[in-house]
This record gives sequence, C-alpha cells and structure tokens, in this order.
Amino acid sequence: MENAREVQVVMFPLPPIGHLVTMVELAKTLIRNHSLLSITILTPHDHPFDAATTDPYISRISSSYSPTRLRFLKLPPVNFSPTSDMRPQTIRSLFAAAHKPFVTEALKSLSSPSFPVHAFVTDFFCTTLLDAAKEADVPSYIFFTSGANFLSLMLFLPTLHEQIPCEFRDWKNPIPVPGLPPVPPIDMPVAFQDKTNDAYKWFLYHCRRLRESKGIIVNTFAELEPLTLKALREGLCLPEHPMPTIYTVGPLLNLHDLPAGGERHQCLQWLDKQPHGSVVFLCFGSLGAFSAHQTNEMALGLKQSGQRFLWSLRTTSHDSEPLSEGFAERTQEYGMVWPKWVPQVAVLAHPAVGGFVSHCGWNSTLESLWHGVPMVAWPLYAEQRLNALVLVRELGVALEVEMGEDGVVRAEELGSRVRALMEEEEEGRRVRKRAKELKEAAMKALEEGGSSQSSLKAAINEMLKGGEA
Repeated sequence: MENAREVQVVMFPLPPIGHLVTMVELAKTLIRNHSLLSITILTPHDHPFDAATTDPYISRISSSYSPTRLRFLKLPPVNFSPTSDMRPQTIRSLFAAAHKPFVTEALKSLSSPSFPVHAFVTDFFCTTLLDAAKEADVPSYIFFTSGANFLSLMLFLPTLHEQIPCEFRDWKNPIPVPGLPPVPPIDMPVAFQDKTNDAYKWFLYHCRRLRESKGIIVNTFAELEPLTLKALREGLCLPEHPMPTIYTVGPLLNLHDLPAGGERHQCLQWLDKQPHGSVVFLCFGSLGAFSAHQTNEMALGLKQSGQRFLWSLRTTSHDSEPLSEGFAERTQEYGMVWPKWVPQVAVLAHPAVGGFVSHCGWNSTLESLWHGVPMVAWPLYAEQRLNALVLVRELGVALEVEMGEDGVVRAEELGSRVRALMEEEEEGRRVRKRAKELKEAAMKALEEGGSSQSSLKAAINEMLKGGEA
C-alpha cells in the first residue's frame, strides 16, 4: 500500500554528462509517475568531468522544475587530486568515495518524520556510497546506465575472476557469461583487459558490491534483452548470493533538451535537402577521436560506398585540416563533414537518416533504436565491444565492421559495410526490419501497461515503502 505522505528520493549521479543526464531522466520519470515523490540530486562542488557542459545543463533543468519536486543540492568541496596515470574508472571511483561523509550527512539531514528519505539511488561506479545509505538507514538502489548485457557480466565477474586466473585477453576460448552469446576475450571491456591495473580492481570491487543494493534499476527494456534479463532474474549471475530485484525502466532518453536559441542547426538544414532514408550518419561519442590515418581511410571508404553521409568528425590530430585536401569540396553534393558537436538525437530523428555508424555507447544505442535506425557497429572503448557483440549477433540490428591487426578499419571495409547497410541487399533489409521492430517495442514498453512502465511502478512502490518490512 502506498504512503499517504510525501517522501524523498535522494540521488548521487556521476558528473560525466552521459551518466548525469540519464539519471536526471530517471528522476523526471519518477516524479512524472507519482505525485508523492520529491527528488533531491546531490552534486559535487566541483569535478574533473567537463563542468563546462554539466553546469549549464543543471541550470536548465533547475529552472524547469519546482524545487519541491526536483532540486539539485551542491555538496561541500572534497580534497581530490587524480594523478595523470589514473584511468577514468579509477578516477570516477575515487571521486565518489571521497564524497561518502558528505552524502551520509546529507541523507541524515534531509530526512525528517514529516518528509522522510525513503530511497537513495546512485551510479554503479559509486558503490562505496552504499555505506553512506546504510549508516543513514536508507534503502539503496543502483542505477545502471548501461544495458543488461554489461550488468550480467559485472555481476558474474567475481566468478570469472576465480575461474580464469590468467588475463582474459590470453584466454584461448570464448568466455561464458549467463544470458550472453559466448564472449570472445577481445570483446571484454577495455578495463577488464589488465587485471593488475587499479581500474580492473575497482571494477571487481563494484561488481562484488552491486549485490548489496535493494534493487538495480537498468536503462533497458524487457523486449530488448530478454535472454540476459531472464538469466539475471534467475540468479545465474550470482550463483551463491541472493539476486537484487531488477527494474527495467528504459529507454530513458533526453529527447528534448537542446541548447536554446539560435536558428536550426546547420546539419539539420543540410539533412532537410536530402531524400528520405538516404543518409548514413557517423558519430562516435564525446571521446571518439581518430588519427589522421584512420580519418583518411574513413573518408575514402565513404566515397567508395557511394552513399550520402553526415560525418561528425573529431580527430587526435592537431592539424586544422585532418582530411585530404579538397575532400569536403569534392563530396559537398552528397556529404557533410561537421567538426564539432551535433544534435545527435535530432539527427537520428530526421527522416533523411537511414543508418548510423556508431561507437555503440549505450545511450547512443538506445537513441538509435528509439528512432528505428540500424547501425554499423564500430566500438572504441569502455564496454562498447560487448554492446556491439549483442547488437550484431543476438539482436541483429547492426552490421559488424572488422579492424585490421593494427586496429585500423580500412576504407574498403567501411565502404562495404555502409553499402550493405543502406542498399537493398539482404543484410541491410534484415537490420532495417529489425530496427523498426525494436522501435515499436521500445515505444510500447513505455506505454501504460508496457513492460518498462510496469517495472517503474514496481520500483516506485518499493521506494514508497522505504525501510518498512
């Protein structure tokens, strides 16, 4: 039975924009679906995660909501000085851990008999903060910003750590993970490829602590990852431990929050002039940059494909002109290269876009599926190879691109894959059909009575109970 009084949910997201935005979308969804919930989002005083992007975003959200429903509370500054040799996973984990005393104090001070804190939600890189919730006597939930496939691997990692004593990259056979296709060692996340590094040790720590939460809220939907979710709910990933409740509430997407003011983006103006479904969009996330050599292979591959293209290009080269001289001019009739940020959601929603060459970050994957756009999977870092494996082999919504032994994708390979995606070949027809099916499934999941909507309501009911038995 639901409480008759208002209750608080407190959240601590990681500051990187991909993590922050998705947790804010979760907060919006919670308050939209229940009038008794008030959300307080704890934010750091400062952080090394591109504050130039996150601060304006927080200001926009704050101005759009009543502080009685959704507010941001800045925590005191912490003494945090990452070293230059730290990997991102280590930096994120230590940064969260440094905030533990302030999160504990916030949870205690925010709660009152008339307005209790009934749940604490934090990112999966922040499991050290489960101790803060325990000390404040508040039930804790993990918000998992990636998919169920990566969650399955994380929960199973302590078991794999014992079963495979060598480095995963040296293992000769595919790695078994409950609910997933056999995982080639090369497709294990980058941070898992060196067990001696602190990044792996932190991952192992978080993997062991996930099981302590009251529930894990995942940004996916039941129809997208049915086999993985079945394995999770049957406890196959935690063979010797009780499994936390899994809530699938996705896709959680920031579909409307674009920078205000100014005229329609130049990329969208260019797309307006292109035929329906004729353009392949290339974009590789905020960290997806390429060498000059790889960039020119891509340019040649796009030309060889014969397809219209919109290319969001970032390079590791300091040259002002990373492409071969005259490329933009030679392709201007059917292609556009944009060297800065592009409104990815608006691009994927545009009717002229018929395919997406993507790094397979989870947010980008969900955005592509929401708009029914099939992919060429070109994973670069983090857990993206695992995502690509599932997208290609299990879901059939993406085509695989092969890299050379030097890690470079050749022009001929990219051109071939783009052609297959966009033209009336069997491969292209198959992934386009599957993308449309998953688009419909995603929309139905969020409707009243849909799988994600039902799971969300179950999560809200648990939060409303708070610490009650």
